[in-house]
Amino acid sequence: MQDDKDIKLTIAPTPAEESAVQENLASATVEDKIDKDLAENAQEATDSHDPTAKTLEDIMHQEAHESETQPPSNFSLSRTLGGAILAHVIQSQIKLVLLITLFLIIYITCRYQCQQKMVEIDRMEQQLTAIRYKATVVTSFLTEKSRESNIMDMLEQKGDSTLQIPKDPPYKINVPE
Repeated sequence: MQDDKDIKLTIAPTPAEESAVQENLASATVEDKIDKDLAENAQEATDSHDPTAKTLEDIMHQEAHESETQPPSNFSLSRTLGGAILAHVIQSQIKLVLLITLFLIIYITCRYQCQQKMVEIDRMEQQLTAIRYKATVVTSFLTEKSRESNIMDMLEQKGDSTLQIPKDPPYKINVPE
């Protein structure tokens, strides 16, 4: 049974590995100290019941938001062409981008409707002109047909001889009141 036996294995790290391990330990101890300080501050805040004191969650939440709102510090060509900077600007100004997009849609819609109305107005003006020409033609035709000489010619063609042109001028009859 090998479970009862302890096996000791010794591995000798290289000097580069030792320095990397020491740096990791140093950074880990700094992080541990920060975590301890935050935990102590949070404990003190809960012990004192101070409503303005920040908890560990509040501090972490604030740090997370601060890191999101900071602009990118390195403006390299690859970041610019890759769209990272543009994406950051759009993400930070998303409400403004949506508002501008809404205004553009409204502008395009109104312009389209205006053009449609202008086309309809032009079509109706052409129809109105055509109808006026027809009305002028019909009026002139009616005026020609209603002349006294044309009416007499029409009566003679039909053979109606009871109607004649009066030879005496019309006169006025005065009726006493």
